[in-house]
Amino acid sequence: MPKTIIRACFVLLLAAPCVTAGELAAPFYLAAERMEAPDVPPAVSTGEALPAAAVVIPDYAFSGQDDIEALIEGAVRASTSSVDVAIYGFTLPRVADALVDATKRGVAVRVIMNESHVFTSRVSDQIRQLMDNGVNMRVLRGVGRYGIMHNKIGIFDGRLVTAGSFNWAVTANTANSENAVFIRDASAVQGYREYFNWMWGFSGAVADGPAAPVANYGPPPEDPSRPVVFNGVPLPRYSFSPGGRIEADIMGAVNSARESVDIAVFSFYSMDIAGAVVKAQKRGVKVRVVVDRVQASQSEVGKILFDNGIPFRWSQGFSGKGVMHNKFAVLDGKLLMTGSFNWSTNAQDNNFENMFYTASPAYTGPFSAQFENIFSKAYAPTAEEITQTALFGQPGTETPQY
Repeated sequence: MPKTIIRACFVLLLAAPCVTAGELAAPFYLAAERMEAPDVPPAVSTGEALPAAAVVIPDYAFSGQDDIEALIEGAVRASTSSVDVAIYGFTLPRVADALVDATKRGVAVRVIMNESHVFTSRVSDQIRQLMDNGVNMRVLRGVGRYGIMHNKIGIFDGRLVTAGSFNWAVTANTANSENAVFIRDASAVQGYREYFNWMWGFSGAVADGPAAPVANYGPPPEDPSRPVVFNGVPLPRYSFSPGGRIEADIMGAVNSARESVDIAVFSFYSMDIAGAVVKAQKRGVKVRVVVDRVQASQSEVGKILFDNGIPFRWSQGFSGKGVMHNKFAVLDGKLLMTGSFNWSTNAQDNNFENMFYTASPAYTGPFSAQFENIFSKAYAPTAEEITQTALFGQPGTETPQY
């Protein structure tokens, strides 16, 4: 086997029931083929699903290294029974074409869109395309005045989930620093299906117009078994918001770390999580944090971390023009937490969000390497810059990333 092969976690999508990486013979990408996202032309619909064996989906993907739009498009085109999608914003042309084609060939397609991206004078061509072609699309808002439906979830034939930070937007694929995970674990997939159906029950038809503010949706579905054990602490495979336990589970994981806590998150506002991170640093854990450069100017957390001696850096997208939009952490090199969840009170209490937890080396190793890549290229602000940021920082929410 050539030494240039850099990972062996790819499996054939939907080729067999719920298997783990490595249980099937699978093709590999060579290192030389993964230097930048390829320019993949739009697929031409044949009116039929792609053969399952023709679609290869990795366990994870990173923008700038993988064409994540092509992976999502392939998953849609390989689906034969159902596609459930919950997305914050949508401007991916190839995926829009695939969703329309799937609907026309009889796949049960359901799309939940963040409400404010539909009821706007600047609705994207791709959202309009779904509405004009009979795709079953509904809208959902978060809790109160500022809550949003911020997930980036796709569920394919009830057997594969994609989640992570990746907005289904062109800039996410071409400029931002993003990640996507592809989940095959049957129990985790079922949890995401229950969450989608829970959201669908609260969503509204586009024809009904914007919904009135909602004070509380009640508790979201939870993982009843909490089977991911990290240094003796049980964690779930998945957790959801609004409400739910995402913030508490992040704090529990950080409080249990013994060696290292590496955090790459778009926006970091949660004082409670910041407190857990500072405590980890004080008990000798090696902590490093990188956040988006612009979002850093709106939060005081950076100064708290900096003042407590935590290596703290600002970053942008991989192209130098986007944003550092990841929301992941790797703890002790053996636990990964990633999803749509920004580390903020708004994400916990008001937004529809998700977080995926795994101790599988198929995910933790590559995400550790990706953190090193991001952190090594990030900017280390001076004390003066940190202080200036803290003086003008205001609590905020994530702005649209198209």
